[in-house]
Amino acid sequence: MRARLCFLVGGLTLTLGCHRGGIQGLTPVLSSARVYYDDGPAFRDTVRRVVRDLPTWKTVWTQATSTQASPPPLPAIDFDQEMMVVVGAGRMTPGDQIRVDSAGVRGDLFVVVVRTIMQCRPFRADVYPLEIVRVSHSDKRATFVEQRERAANC
Repeated sequence: MRARLCFLVGGLTLTLGCHRGGIQGLTPVLSSARVYYDDGPAFRDTVRRVVRDLPTWKTVWTQATSTQASPPPLPAIDFDQEMMVVVGAGRMTPGDQIRVDSAGVRGDLFVVVVRTIMQCRPFRADVYPLEIVRVSHSDKRATFVEQRERAANC
């Protein structure tokens, strides 16, 4: 019960720190930091993960690219300087997207803001949006702040 209360208070603190769609002091994650994006069913459930070592990276990459006819080679990562953030939306409809909006250290936490964008007219099909991005290395415990929005054409 106490752990849940601490989690709730921490979440409220992060939410109250939001400003203009992100959290003040976090670094926007640019499209150039994107290592991989796919809508395939490699990760069928929601995923929020930080990868800080090569063995885990190899496992995640193998799973992420497992639905590709010709999987791309494993990108080289300097885990002393960088780490990977993996976010998956679970089952959605075509046109829906997920992306890492911003990330950075805030107090004792490494905060990742995840933006999920949903289309207005869902199609009768399933997709599983997944994004993997490169961010600066941090040993801080990771937490994810969720932001959901409707696409601009709604």
